[in-house]
Amino acid sequence: MSASFLSMAQEPVKGGDIIDQKSKLIFNYDNVTKDIAEQELAHCQNLANQTQEEVTSSRGSGARGLFKGAAAGAATGALAGGSGSDTAKIGAAGGLLVGRVAGKGSESAQQQKNLENYKTVLRNCMIERKYEALN
Repeated sequence: MSASFLSMAQEPVKGGDIIDQKSKLIFNYDNVTKDIAEQELAHCQNLANQTQEEVTSSRGSGARGLFKGAAAGAATGALAGGSGSDTAKIGAAGGLLVGRVAGKGSESAQQQKNLENYKTVLRNCMIERKYEALN
């Protein structure tokens, strides 16, 4: 019996769960070892990373908003009969804020879209390799 016990101890353990840290997706595997599961997850992660689009910075959008706000503010000041400098400053500040908020919203939406694309490709890749997606 000691010989069969020894051979069982040397047999690699199969089955378990593996987690992708980026997406927090969990996959269950039954017929492979943890090492194989990690290799296949790495392969699918590389594939999923290829779907990522560059997230454009909001840099510059605030400047565009600043110029638009300053122009609008100056025009309003001129129509009101004032010199326009204070009105232009207020318009410029408002334009800067709107430009930055719009830029950050767009950047956040791009990041969310990238994550969803990543999760879809990763899940499909792992399912194709006979893993069960648990979430």
